[in-house]
Amino acid sequence: MVTFTPDRAQLARGIDTLGMRHALMEGKTDPLRFIIEEGFNPSAASSGIADANRSVRDQILYEQLQSISLFNERSERSYEVSRITSFTRSMSEMARALNAVQGRKQIVLFSEGFDSRLLIGRETTDADTDFDNRNIAGGFSYLVDNDARYGSTPLQNEVGRMLAEFRRADCIIQAVDIGGLRDRTDATARPQVNGEESLFYMAHETGGELFKDANDLGQQLGRLLTRTSLTYVLTFERSDLANDGGYHRLRVKVPKLPPGARVSYRTGYYAPRPFKELAPLERNLLASDHIAAGTPRHDLAMNVLLAPFRSSPAQAYVPVILEVGGRSLLAGQSGDKVNVEIYAYASDAQGQMKDFFTQRVGFDVAKGRKAFEETGLKYYGHLDLPPGDYRVRVLVRNAQTGHTAVESVQVNVPTYGEAQPVLLPPFFIDKGSRWLMLRETESDAAGAGKSSVVYPFTVSGEPYVPSAKPVLRGAEKARLCLVAYNLGQGEVSVQGQVVSADGQPSPVQRLAMVQRTATGISGLDKMLATFDPSGLSSGDYVLQVAVTDPRTGRKEKSSLPFQVVH
Repeated sequence: MVTFTPDRAQLARGIDTLGMRHALMEGKTDPLRFIIEEGFNPSAASSGIADANRSVRDQILYEQLQSISLFNERSERSYEVSRITSFTRSMSEMARALNAVQGRKQIVLFSEGFDSRLLIGRETTDADTDFDNRNIAGGFSYLVDNDARYGSTPLQNEVGRMLAEFRRADCIIQAVDIGGLRDRTDATARPQVNGEESLFYMAHETGGELFKDANDLGQQLGRLLTRTSLTYVLTFERSDLANDGGYHRLRVKVPKLPPGARVSYRTGYYAPRPFKELAPLERNLLASDHIAAGTPRHDLAMNVLLAPFRSSPAQAYVPVILEVGGRSLLAGQSGDKVNVEIYAYASDAQGQMKDFFTQRVGFDVAKGRKAFEETGLKYYGHLDLPPGDYRVRVLVRNAQTGHTAVESVQVNVPTYGEAQPVLLPPFFIDKGSRWLMLRETESDAAGAGKSSVVYPFTVSGEPYVPSAKPVLRGAEKARLCLVAYNLGQGEVSVQGQVVSADGQPSPVQRLAMVQRTATGISGLDKMLATFDPSGLSSGDYVLQVAVTDPRTGRKEKSSLPFQVVH
């Protein structure tokens, strides 16, 4: 229902509404499952939906158990074996998908288990075993049910394959026995089956533990947290690993263990598989893992520009401009049709996801491949965010090759109070470069909760497209627009400072203001300026801009990286 995420509110909502997700997202849906309900306030949530869901689930379970009780012993055992087989296959698929997520995974299984006799057969002291022995001695072996006597061989194979998948994906099953929670006053319920042995087997074979008689889930989960709170990380790197998806075993030896201690470790690992061989669920988990971690990745050359524009007193309109290098996007690409996945998520200081946009775009570069390689894809989307500090995680992926770019950008959305001057990043006006331009779809821009805002990048009524990372050539002056709020009346002082990649400032003043155009709307100011890159050698730089409020003398600063080429 919800992917791996730091947003505890969405996790709690996923548990409360398990199985009833279709009633939540009436507008847009999140393919990576970070957000299952927009604007959810856990403290104000009603328990009515959860109670209704629980009632429906309890009724379904009651009817299922009632129907099972009508079967005789043999048909019930066959039915139980088929259920367990289906369960193990579903669990195997989950383990294969979780292999795409880096690190050790703890799978908490709340279950009463299944009758271990289905897996390993009856005890040798069982009365039915004596009856089978007499039948065999008397020549009536056809009356002996070998599956009941020795366990189901197909089931043993299925469970073995499932546990192998968990070990290979570095997943540990922590089994919590909820058999003690059964309502013993219901005379129609199925007789109690001791499933501890089956739960212990699944936990033990993956390096986990069985937590028995979990009438107090808080206590049992506390033990689980304590047991998994400390981990030693050992790493090694192979230079001869083939990308064939093959399985490689690992052995870890710890000398002189203290009495009662045991070693739990990953028993093996898969070599990487080609992206095209991954199932859709694996690809989604891989993308959500990148976004949750927020670790930069640069398979693709990507630059990101964010700027919070005042939309209303309650929230800001935050354009997100992405520039993806065409040459890196086409690397390893077969054919001229390119499919790109774009994801952007904003989380607040508490880790809760506040807004997002996602889109899949496809285009053909058959007629302009060379021009596309020189520039690339430029995408325009936006987020709606209330005042506060946010971390915006952006992922762009080639859906055919799997080449991925991930960037994490901090952004502050101010309150835009009348006494607070605000300066947005400098916007270099892109002069007709041949980017492939794409915008968010109208349905995304006008989705649930989205504000209707006029395109903000205009000068004297003329629209322009800003550069996420400007590339300046030679001594040609660049035009840029400075956007500020609440600067007040009077002459505005603008200073610019260039800092090189090694942190050295340039002594030359290269920024000159041309015109100030005060719009009079919500204290918005737009200032045209020029920037002179002459004398700078080829390389990466940062332009730092400061605007001084004429009333208070307070300086507001912002910056933007740029590149000089000759």
